[in-house]
Amino acid sequence: MLDGLDEIDWTAYQGAYGAAEEVPDILRAMASDDLEVADEGLDEFFSSVWHQGTVYTVTVVAVPFVVRLAADPRTHRREILLQALGDLCDPERSDGREQPAVAAAVTGHRDTLVALLDDPDPEVREYAAYAVARCGPGAAKALTRRWSVEEVPDVRASLLMGLALCDAETSAQLARRAMAEPFPMAAAAALALARAGSDLPSECAGPVAAALGADTKWRGPWSADPLSEILESVNGETAAALTDLMAAASPTARIRAAEGMADRFRHSRSAAVGSLPRLSALLEDADPAVVSAAVEAAAHAGAPAAGVAGRLARIARGSDQRAADTALSTLIRLGDPRWQEPVRTAWAAGIDPVPARLLTEYVPPFAPELLDAVRHRLTAQIAAGSTGNPVITLAVLLGAWGPDAAAAVPELTAALEAAPRAVPSALAAIGPAALPAVPALRRVAAQRPETGIRPAHAVWRLTGDTAPLVAAGAALAGSSQSRIARELDLVADAGRDAAPLVPLLARHLTGDAAPTYPERDVQVAAARVIWRAGGETEPVLRTLEAVLLAGDVPVRSAVRLAGDMAPESGADLVPVLRAALSNKWARVGAARALWLHGVPRDELLDPLLAAITAPHGDRDPLPVLMEMRAVEAIPALRDLADRDARLRTLGSYAETVWGDDRIRTDILDTIKYLTSPTPP
Repeated sequence: MLDGLDEIDWTAYQGAYGAAEEVPDILRAMASDDLEVADEGLDEFFSSVWHQGTVYTVTVVAVPFVVRLAADPRTHRREILLQALGDLCDPERSDGREQPAVAAAVTGHRDTLVALLDDPDPEVREYAAYAVARCGPGAAKALTRRWSVEEVPDVRASLLMGLALCDAETSAQLARRAMAEPFPMAAAAALALARAGSDLPSECAGPVAAALGADTKWRGPWSADPLSEILESVNGETAAALTDLMAAASPTARIRAAEGMADRFRHSRSAAVGSLPRLSALLEDADPAVVSAAVEAAAHAGAPAAGVAGRLARIARGSDQRAADTALSTLIRLGDPRWQEPVRTAWAAGIDPVPARLLTEYVPPFAPELLDAVRHRLTAQIAAGSTGNPVITLAVLLGAWGPDAAAAVPELTAALEAAPRAVPSALAAIGPAALPAVPALRRVAAQRPETGIRPAHAVWRLTGDTAPLVAAGAALAGSSQSRIARELDLVADAGRDAAPLVPLLARHLTGDAAPTYPERDVQVAAARVIWRAGGETEPVLRTLEAVLLAGDVPVRSAVRLAGDMAPESGADLVPVLRAALSNKWARVGAARALWLHGVPRDELLDPLLAAITAPHGDRDPLPVLMEMRAVEAIPALRDLADRDARLRTLGSYAETVWGDDRIRTDILDTIKYLTSPTPP
């Protein structure tokens, strides 16, 4: 199997961790008769030779040995090796400069892989079909030959998927005829049709739903989640029919139906509305596992989940903790006041439920009884010595209520030590009613000079006194920490009173970009303080330009400062700001800065709109479009608001739908602003 292994100078090739001298031992372990040793070798292979999808020069050299191992009946885990060989050919699953060479190395052994289509082991044949298909269109003949004689359904499913990759027209014809074959053929046929770009015939919905909802889940090399992929590919009517059929079958099928609904909701704005009756029924199911899956689906329904909020409120008070937390999270996101009872009950029992953290983002309307509950819980937390997220959550919530939360100033003052960042901001947001907290804020700022920026900033906001802020800024300026940019940005609010800090911060204005991202962010923050303090502008501009030219994440803060300095920063920065339009981290700030430098807004609309629709886009372009009064953007904004496909904004997996709901609301508000003759 491993003839010639020692004739190669493995140190001449690079793996994930440098020179690849360990690869011969890895390959020998993979060839071991001992299953445990072979598995350890596989783990090392996926760590050193093909690390998290990245290939290296050594991967090319290792391929022939992996093919030989996969072809030898004595090797353990042959199916895993065959899937790896197929994945190595797929640029969607493998990356790195050497990926084309790796794919060519695998394809060069196509004949060996084709021979495995006749292996006695059906699992080997199933995965060999995957590897052969990934070797390119020329594999269709071999797959078709095996299809004509293969009898094992799992292998036939893999052959059909391979043909869908190599010969879409032929595979679509075969898929329609294969719908009546035993499991998992109907599922594979539906997936093959989807990948071939063909519609699923309505008469096939029954067999496909039965296959997708079967007690045994179709697993193989072709898709991690066939149900999700199929539902995303078919039209909405067909997708609804499939999930309805599954939801009327076995508990396993009903669970899968709920999972399928969640997938549809994440992709389509209209899907949840049409699915509410079926979702409501699943939430009433007698099987707790079905209910749990349905609660998860409701969590991805967005605003339409209001239609099942009553059932969610009952589940939120139930004994299934996971389902209760998910239901409670959905109620909070909906703004449904029925979240309050379970949260207040938990607070009274000395518990801080995890979903309550969402209150910092989904702030409920102010209510006196809710304020009382928050104050009581915050008092109990401080008495118990709590710090961190539970205290921060309540402080942020109180700050979001602003002056309405004035009665909580004593509790916030007592919590100052427990949350020295969140509490000062909350007190400042409350305004003049928080003046009794100023002595405590001054004390904390003086006691911890290097971490006293937040309380000192709150003192400035409440009293106008910049002295504590400048003193804390001086301590920070002398610090060796590299992650102080956000704190320095606050120091800039001292304006010209920060002039004593200019000599301390001037060392950051080198005219060259610092070597690390945090250090560049500090350069920009220092430049902001010096500029607002009335320091010399020329070093600020030279350093700002250097950071802009260096690119990547720090450009985000640099373009913001360039915009704030306009037109003082002058036309010299316009070329580098134009270049920053292609930087995904900075294009919104770059567009704003260019506009403030006099670039016509019609030249900037495309980058701003692209920043909304890009993968993991966000809402930041919308305030800029309003600031520009960019009425030309209205048609494109209407299209974004009216489209059915969801916008994928920044945030967690759980926030996909809710982020889209929020950005759609913001888009509609932007349109309203731009069309108003007298905008607010």
